[in-house]
Amino acid sequence: MLDSGCMMLDDQEMTKEWIVRVQGKEYGPVDLETLHEWKREGRLIASNEVRLAAEDRWMRAEEIVELFSEAVQTKDALASHFRRRTLADIILDTFRIYRRGFVPLFALGLLVSAPWFFLDWVLAYVNLQPGAAPTAQTQTATLCALAIFFMWLTAWPLFIAGIQIATADIDAGKKIRARDILRRACAVWKPTAKLSILVYGSYLFWSGMPVVVIFSLITSDMSILMVLLVLLILAVQVYMTARLWVNFMFWQQSSVLARLETMEALRESKTLARSRRDQPWSARSLVRGAILVSLWLVLLLALSSSAEMPFVFMRLQGINVTNIDDVTTLWQNLTAAHAPDALTIAGSAISTLVSALLRPLLGISFVLLYFDSKSDRRGDQDSAHGDRY
Repeated sequence: MLDSGCMMLDDQEMTKEWIVRVQGKEYGPVDLETLHEWKREGRLIASNEVRLAAEDRWMRAEEIVELFSEAVQTKDALASHFRRRTLADIILDTFRIYRRGFVPLFALGLLVSAPWFFLDWVLAYVNLQPGAAPTAQTQTATLCALAIFFMWLTAWPLFIAGIQIATADIDAGKKIRARDILRRACAVWKPTAKLSILVYGSYLFWSGMPVVVIFSLITSDMSILMVLLVLLILAVQVYMTARLWVNFMFWQQSSVLARLETMEALRESKTLARSRRDQPWSARSLVRGAILVSLWLVLLLALSSSAEMPFVFMRLQGINVTNIDDVTTLWQNLTAAHAPDALTIAGSAISTLVSALLRPLLGISFVLLYFDSKSDRRGDQDSAHGDRY
């Protein structure tokens, strides 16, 4: 009797029909089996709104136990994420996580670094000399360069989401696979890409527009007033760039890990970045973020310079650097449209590998910094909108 009753309940669950609402659009009604299929394809995520076709109450998809049975386990596992870490802990844990998930994380780094290697190669066939007549080779190379560039733009949100997901899993003691990380990153590609456009577009606007204005000013007759105006514009540019960096500090983590919508993600990012103002400077998220970025840049410059220096010396063999004619000839040969030689390919390959190796480190460290920053506010935020990871 008990078994037959359970079977009847299971049949009733399977025959229920559901409506899914995404960005104001409703899809369905569909059965539970279809929802499982949408979840496997990444079309349905835990934060999507759903309701029974016969009812009016909307809820989150993760509340359907048959669909997201791991949701409760995930929330319990996240309790270990949100804990206080010193700056030294963050740095040590960054390398520990990178070591444990090196292959998938390095693969994510290659996903956005490799396109630049091929882009450098293709651009060597593009004649950028002013007034040069376009040839079939140049046109083909230009189209290939545009295609590679758009591939890089497409891959960038996958890299961002993949780093967040992989770091959280490894920090929770889980084993990760590149294929699974990429699949889950694809599921959040659209919101990540949308927020990427907003964030990087803001940086581009406030960095590029002042440069355009300053260039137009300095090409005209200069005066003391004009110099003061240029300095004022530069000050505004620096101020706005710094302000954007503070406001967007945790946008990747708030979007991918907390699964917050665009404006909610930016609000959380701004709040966390400005938190702990009553604590010492060394404990503030903003200061720690600046230190982590500075250390990463120093490491990047040091390794990149060390890797490329041998190729520079090999290129300068037989060249008198004090002779302007030799230097000019070398520059013309490097910028001319011709097939890249072995030194150029080797140097570009080394730069690509260094970039792929180091890119994940900064992402990992900011995920850990996010967990550290959120540890003080976890209770308030969970009661306000729940844990959306």
